[in-house]
Amino acid sequence: MDKKVAKRTAIQEQVIVPLRSYNQVTTIAGNKEESTVFALPKFTIPNDKQLIIELMEKDGGRNQTLVVENADLVRSEVIDNLTVKVK
Repeated sequence: MDKKVAKRTAIQEQVIVPLRSYNQVTTIAGNKEESTVFALPKFTIPNDKQLIIELMEKDGGRNQTLVVENADLVRSEVIDNLTVKVK
């Protein structure tokens, strides 16, 4: 999504579909904690754009938005072997 939007301009959005997911949960019980991992295709974010990840509660008002910029991706590391710890 564009970072800055001037008045009367269109917003450019592009949906990125995850390639894979691990432990994709749809319901989390109260006072519990869950982790989900999404693998996205390799991509870059231009400096004037940002990746926005939105988590929305069904029938509720508690929503979370995570904003990722190009600088965050540049600092990331490649994961060659993923091992998952089972609780």
